[in-house]
Amino acid sequence: MPNEKVSSGDVTMPLTVAQALEMDIFSKCRLLTGRAGLQNEILWVNILEILDDLSHIEPGEFLITTAHGFNAQSESRQQEMIELFAAKNLAAMAIQTGHYLQKIPASFIHFAEEHNIPLIEIPPKVSFKSLTRALMNELIQRDQLSHSGLSQSKRNGIMQINLAVMKKLWQQLIETENPEELYLELERHRINPGDCILVLALALGHAETAVSEQAENTIAIFFQQHGLPFLLGPSGSYLTLLVQSKQLDNQHPASELIIPRKLHDQLQGLYPARTIRTGCSSIHSSIGDLKKALHEAENALHAARLGFLDYTKPVFYRTMGLYRMIMDFNNIATLRGIYNDTAAPLLEYDLRNKGALMQTLSDYLQSCSIKKAAETLFVHRHTMRYRLGQIEKLTGLNPLLPADALQLNLGLHIYNYLNASNLLK
Repeated sequence: MPNEKVSSGDVTMPLTVAQALEMDIFSKCRLLTGRAGLQNEILWVNILEILDDLSHIEPGEFLITTAHGFNAQSESRQQEMIELFAAKNLAAMAIQTGHYLQKIPASFIHFAEEHNIPLIEIPPKVSFKSLTRALMNELIQRDQLSHSGLSQSKRNGIMQINLAVMKKLWQQLIETENPEELYLELERHRINPGDCILVLALALGHAETAVSEQAENTIAIFFQQHGLPFLLGPSGSYLTLLVQSKQLDNQHPASELIIPRKLHDQLQGLYPARTIRTGCSSIHSSIGDLKKALHEAENALHAARLGFLDYTKPVFYRTMGLYRMIMDFNNIATLRGIYNDTAAPLLEYDLRNKGALMQTLSDYLQSCSIKKAAETLFVHRHTMRYRLGQIEKLTGLNPLLPADALQLNLGLHIYNYLNASNLLK
């Protein structure tokens, strides 16, 4: 029967690819090849829209993708991809057709068959998110029942006790001047005080929405499944997390992207009705920087909540640009003063004359090219030059001069921040 769990006594057995394909959500999907790998155990789900960076595929993952850009892949690249999946012990791969890829190439099917990798076709009418959510829910339910024959209620109870201990330790770390002194407590959670850390701040839904126990359990299971040491901080309207990983390296900031993006995508798949917002600190060299990292993560989450940065993916403090300075600046009167000298005259002009000077300035500052900005706005270059001249008349600042352009750009950022925070008069 679909969704029936295979168990021995009270202990639930791992989910295999064959059992996953028996689930109702897979009834319209088609197994193309790889029957020899149907007994592969699924440890987690990985969602990739673009098959570009595959270095972070982990053993036992069920990879689901829309294969954006796959048509441009040569047969040799397809073969390299499958060989990488085999070396990484990928459990299975499912590709949704009908969007970016109309038909899975016969060559790719052949390479998957050679390496016994189950390859599944997801038709366009099957909901990508529903399939992902159903599979992840199945994994989480099995994980909750998989230890020592405990019932699900007892398993949840133990999880909540562990999380409560983590929250207490988190509070101690915040209050102490020397977090390294708590090394014994940290070791119990596999946290090494001298290793790099990354702090995340997560919100599931609106600002007033509390993080549920179920969501906390889901997040904890995510890190357990990936073998990552973590601490979970006290939760209210958002959750804070400290993460350590061999993938983190403060010399290579791009390494900070992997864990938050994977967690963000998993949560969005599990909670499609909620807007997931994730703020991420920079990578810090040790747990001694926890307070600084927490401040960065909370600012990044605040930026995501305000909406002037793209919150459909994690917001990284390192990439917040001028907003880092603005959000750390506590004197609102000074921010308003800069706004009044830069963006305010342009906004007032636009409101009076149904103009577009604010948009013109914003588009111009994206490239500092009159030609590119004119093309973006669908106006003649002479019109673009005239508008930039109007901006100079109203503000006394010439957008063509780097120093003046910096002031105008700061004014636009301050406007976005004050407007989103309801701090404009």
